[in-house]
Amino acid sequence: MTGGSRPTPRPALRPTPRPVRPRASSRAGAGRTAGRGAAALVVLALVAGCGGTSPGPTGTPLASGSPGGSGAASGDRGPRPTAWPGNAVLGIEALGAADVEIRKGINDFSAGVAAEDLALMRRAADGLAGVDVLLPNTDRIEIFPPMRPLAARLRDVLPEISEASRRLRAAIDAGDGPGISTASGELAEALTGYAEVQPELAGWVIESVEQRRLLLR
Repeated sequence: MTGGSRPTPRPALRPTPRPVRPRASSRAGAGRTAGRGAAALVVLALVAGCGGTSPGPTGTPLASGSPGGSGAASGDRGPRPTAWPGNAVLGIEALGAADVEIRKGINDFSAGVAAEDLALMRRAADGLAGVDVLLPNTDRIEIFPPMRPLAARLRDVLPEISEASRRLRAAIDAGDGPGISTASGELAEALTGYAEVQPELAGWVIESVEQRRLLLR
């Protein structure tokens, strides 16, 4: 070594720190617990209950067949349909309009569970909590005998959706992990029940267009 000088030491190399993902909060963990099972239930129910449908001009899914037997959905109109009681027409129209919003809530809930997004789950629950206001419409359609089975099933499932949604909303607000998990499963089950009855409702919605014309004549 010449000149009596020492070489400048090189700074020691340090490993680049790896980014640390924040630990999930208890609420997010609760959403994960609710997680994939509930999301799978909802998605499978939608595929099974609403499969083979396509959106109509108003956004209401069209079923593959018509429950009233007029054959309108298959293209064979056949004889002119029997006129429904006026209240049945009004009831089906209201239920059909609400169906669009219920399906949005189902999509939001399913997406929220899959993404462990409690804000999205709560928004879905908030919208679905009020579906029991539709119950008077089940009384309207019940006066038409062919619609009585549909009325009975909706009378069962709509309160179940409302109650489970309210419990989920309250659990999320309270940060109650076990409550979120339980309420999510209950809501998924209630929405499965709705998905099973929805194609029949959609078929009656198709026929209600012609029934509205008959009322106005």
